[in-house]
Order: sequence, then C-alpha cells, then structure tokens
Amino acid sequence: MRDFNDLRRAFGEADEAFQDNVFRVLAGLRTEEERKPMKKTRWKLGAAVAAAVLLMAATAFALTNTWGILDFLTSRRQNVSVLPEAEEIVQKDVPQQGGKAAYATFAVREAVYDGKEVFIALEARPTEEQYLLLGPDAYPDNPVGDLGPLFAGKAGTIADYAHETGKSLIHTFAGIDSASCSIDFLLEEDGTLVYLINGRYEAEGKLELTVDCGVAPFVDQDGKMTVDHASLQRTPLTVSLENTGTKRTATSAAAADFASCGVRVERVTMTGSEMGIYVTIEYTVTDEEKYAKTGDGLWFEFLDENGEILPFGAGTAGAGVASDGKTFVQDITLPAAEKLPEMVILRAFNCWTKERYDTCAIDLN
Repeated sequence: MRDFNDLRRAFGEADEAFQDNVFRVLAGLRTEEERKPMKKTRWKLGAAVAAAVLLMAATAFALTNTWGILDFLTSRRQNVSVLPEAEEIVQKDVPQQGGKAAYATFAVREAVYDGKEVFIALEARPTEEQYLLLGPDAYPDNPVGDLGPLFAGKAGTIADYAHETGKSLIHTFAGIDSASCSIDFLLEEDGTLVYLINGRYEAEGKLELTVDCGVAPFVDQDGKMTVDHASLQRTPLTVSLENTGTKRTATSAAAADFASCGVRVERVTMTGSEMGIYVTIEYTVTDEEKYAKTGDGLWFEFLDENGEILPFGAGTAGAGVASDGKTFVQDITLPAAEKLPEMVILRAFNCWTKERYDTCAIDLN
C-alpha cells in the first residue's frame, strides 16, 4: 500500500489555489464526531447518495474555483439535500440582456426554475481591478471574513483589507423583481462577487423575469465610509428561464384541529422536485382568544417518526393570507426526496416564545 509520501512523489504538490478550494469546502462540513447521529426517515436521501452529491459538488468546486447553485446549497447551507438529478436541471447558458453598470457587470452564471422556486447564481464582475465589490449588507467595518471562505481566519476589517490592497469599495445589490428572496454572496479569487438568489415564484411555462441590480461607491463622510446614494446606478438584467417542472403532488386527506392555539389546518399540499419538497399549509382560526395569545407568532414544523424536527430544504419559506381574507397560508420547503410521504407529523409552535402546541399526524393522498 502506498502512503502519503509515495503519492506526493508520484503526483507532486497540489497548487495553492486547489488546496484552498478543498479546505474551504471541507471547512463547511462538520466532522462525524461533531454531527449528531442521523436517524433514518422516509424524508432523507440514503447516506451513500447524499455523500456522493456532496463529494461531486466539492470536487467540481475545487477544480473550477467558481461557485454555482449546488455549490452554495451543499457548502454554505447546513442539512440541505437535493436529488442527484438536480444537476441535470441547472441551466448554464441563460438568455439575458442588460446588467452593465459603472463599477460592475452583472450576469447570470446558472439558474434553476422548477415551477415553484427560482434559483440564480449571479456574478458581479468589477469593471476595473481596483474595485472591491461588496454585497448588500457588507460594510467597511465588518470583519474581512464576511467576504467569504477565501478570507476565513484573516484578521482585520474589510476596510483594512481594502487599504492594504489599494482597493476602492463598491456597494452592490441584486434581487428578483416582485419576489421575496433569500440572498447569499461571497467573493471569488479573481474579485468576482457571486450571489445566490432564490425565491418562491410560481408560473406556467417559461419564466421571464427581471433581476434588479445596482452599484454605488463608498465615500468618506466625516471620517466614516458610507454608501454614496447620490451616485447609485441601477441596471436591470432580464432573463428567460426554462420551467423544468415538478414531479409529484400530494394533498392531505382531512382537516386537523390544533385546539391549544385555536386553529384548524384545512389543507397540506406537498409538491416535489429535484430541488426540494414545497409545502403549503392552509389554516383557519377556530378560537379567536387562543389564537390571539400566539401574538401572530404561529408557525408549523414537521417531525420525523422519532420526534426530531425535519430541517428546511433549499427553497424559501413565507406566510400570508389567502385571497378569501380568512385563510392563512404558510409556505415551507423540506429536503428533496425520491417519493412524497403517505403521512406527515405536523406540530404548531410559537416562533417568538418557542412554545410548542399540538402535534397531529396527517394522512396524504
């Protein structure tokens, strides 16, 4: 058997960029000793499949040094599972127009749209090497580590780093027009700022949407670096996405009462795709007094057969009121699975006080 030194002599030393990429990926994964033993449930991918997805994503990222949708989901978010087929629905050559601004050029690197959720890996490239692009909630006095895994362990602030490297700080923002989005971002080695933008967006057929992008320089104002809003420049980026569609749908067989918080869940609808299981919970108030005591903090969570809370999936969550003005709606995303369950365990809780209410088993058709 060859040892490490034999392999080193045979293949030579890996270059620094490759080593950094591998370390950044592995740093985002907890070791087996740190990880709580995972209980088998009908929701989760088999251990071998999940490990293969993570390994493929980690290897691809380490070799290419660029971040895509699945890189963000598997390396930046905990407990997120997508099906192996998710790689097949990632759109690489996305038709797009616009995105050019004074300090940066925006372009969609990758996209996924499954009829329920849109995911976009958006790159912002500085128009000049001297520009250091920051995300929408990154500021000069933040730790430099906030710029992303490349800067993990580095001391000082973003302003310190900009001063050391002779960079000018540029504020950027991006979001999907008319949609509530989840946003993550990081800086790549060549200065490209990469966003992962995702949000619930339901439509039939091909999706035409606008990504609202913008830039503005930071300026020194009374000794403090602030965004120069007077110089803000917006640049819309219009894109066209194929709808790869969802695969399965299941609906609750009957209503379920949650008496301790004064509501009845009228319907639970689950729709599965390669990216996740999208859940819509519709409920009505049956006891105004008990419901009022929740302080508008009522939320629902799913449990496995052992009473463990199921993690969220890759998609977003949200709440609102249906068009009838009486039915409340909550949207949740759970990890992707090959099949939808025949039964779910739903528990109501208060997101403010963390008080747990009733738990109900609900059959699905």
